[in-house]
Amino acid sequence: MRALLLVGPGVALNLDLLRQGLKEDVTKNSYPKEEGIAVFDCGREPDWAWAEYTIVAGECEIGRHHFDLKIGKAEDIASQVIDTLSVLEDSTVDEGTDAE
Repeated sequence: MRALLLVGPGVALNLDLLRQGLKEDVTKNSYPKEEGIAVFDCGREPDWAWAEYTIVAGECEIGRHHFDLKIGKAEDIASQVIDTLSVLEDSTVDEGTDAE
């Protein structure tokens, strides 16, 4: 899985919780070597084509780009990201595209 998580100003996000909950490589303002979660601060210009899924947390202007999920600043962002990506990953494995 390759997910892009854009984090708006003032959003608190526990990267270690994401790593533990998803068992994925989580990087900040860079990309994992192969697959994982790339967390970028809002205002940076990520490689939109890299991600299979894009999640926006808090207020973040992404222009014409598509996002799969938007999470409010006051919500439990780490839990929402873990739950959403777990479901998406499970559905992909069920379809046989990522089955080992």
